[in-house]
Amino acid sequence: MPELAWAPVSRSYAGLPELEPAWVAAHRSEITLLDVRSADESNGPDGRLSGSLLIPLPELEARSTEIPSDRPVVVVCHSGSRSALATQQLLKAGRAQVANLHGGLSRWRSEGYPLDGIDL
Repeated sequence: MPELAWAPVSRSYAGLPELEPAWVAAHRSEITLLDVRSADESNGPDGRLSGSLLIPLPELEARSTEIPSDRPVVVVCHSGSRSALATQQLLKAGRAQVANLHGGLSRWRSEGYPLDGIDL
């Protein structure tokens, strides 16, 4: 599948493209980070990824034109479940370069990557 050549994408048990936190952290300037949590969650105790675009999952279809089309998209949420749904939705809408952050922000944080809005 040549559309996946943009990153070392693996497949979830459901067949969705996923990326490891280490790759995402190393390539943040080359991708759009799409946070599909609610605004309350984004501003809450879990924090958020610096520079991420917040479009809650229920609003994704109506607001998809806000997602830049000139770079790959990595979708994030707390654990990776909602972002998996959003990844699937974007793929069905014709976005080829899209992947889910494997393990979500909880894994991102547990591996020591920074989040805005968290007091360590």
